[in-house]
Amino acid sequence: MKRLHVAHYSHISLGIINMFISALFFAMMNACVKILAPAMSAVESIFFRSIIMVVLLLVFFAFKPPKKKTKQGGWWLLFLRSLFGGLSMLALFYNITHISLGVASTFSQTMPIYVVLLSMIFLRERVGFVVLFATLLGFGGIVLICDPHFNSIPVLNIIVGIIGGFMMALAFISLRNLKGYFDDNVVVLVFGITMSVVSLGILVTQAFLEHSWSAVWSNPSPSEWIIVLIMGIFGTFGQYFLTKAYMLAPAGIVAPIDYTRVVFGLIFGIMLGDALPHISVALGMVLVILSGIIIGLPNLLKDLRSIKGERI
Repeated sequence: MKRLHVAHYSHISLGIINMFISALFFAMMNACVKILAPAMSAVESIFFRSIIMVVLLLVFFAFKPPKKKTKQGGWWLLFLRSLFGGLSMLALFYNITHISLGVASTFSQTMPIYVVLLSMIFLRERVGFVVLFATLLGFGGIVLICDPHFNSIPVLNIIVGIIGGFMMALAFISLRNLKGYFDDNVVVLVFGITMSVVSLGILVTQAFLEHSWSAVWSNPSPSEWIIVLIMGIFGTFGQYFLTKAYMLAPAGIVAPIDYTRVVFGLIFGIMLGDALPHISVALGMVLVILSGIIIGLPNLLKDLRSIKGERI
């Protein structure tokens, strides 16, 4: 039994480490998007990020083919997950190019708040007082970040940020129901293919409306090509370590670690020239992070009790 206990804690430690690495890679990917912002649009960045991920995953599959699915169907769920996840990424990349990296990252981390609300309304899941309090706390954080009396964040970016967090919540709920239908990496591959096609479609449509391809497409310089490649690699590794973290350890334990992405985003943003956040924005960011951790607390305690029970 002691060996089982050690193995469990070894997996948990590895899961936490993998989630920490994932958060760092995603934050560095976002920093690359910020660096490329003066040279290319958010949609073009998404196209490059997605197509590079698809190529890398296809190379990975050549050495390690995906596992066969145990359930039949699931294609509509996979499509919805890709659609919602893509809209969330579009919102994130758009905000990264227009507002500070830390605030843009915080908007994307509001997902647990919307998951609670959607679970209550549509899935009829019961929510305890603590989780409900944490949800209200998170909304308080969003209000502080968005308050125009203290901050200079444009209304459009506020709306985009809120929509992005909501879309990520829908993607998460879709992903929960995909378990057993597809290999995790297949889900990521389909997401990458979907976003490559959608982003290219948006660029072509914009070019048609503008009557000019050069108006929507920027040919990267040699140095920008390097950053584009690094962005795609960082995004792919971020997704890989994120998936691995959830495979190694219970979601309730590793999910709160993902909030370090906000901290990394704030640090990288300041390094790239973002101003220090106003006190109200900083407090709002803390409340959003605290809200997400409290929402995940019941799962954390449940997972720890389960591990303790197996130890006995």
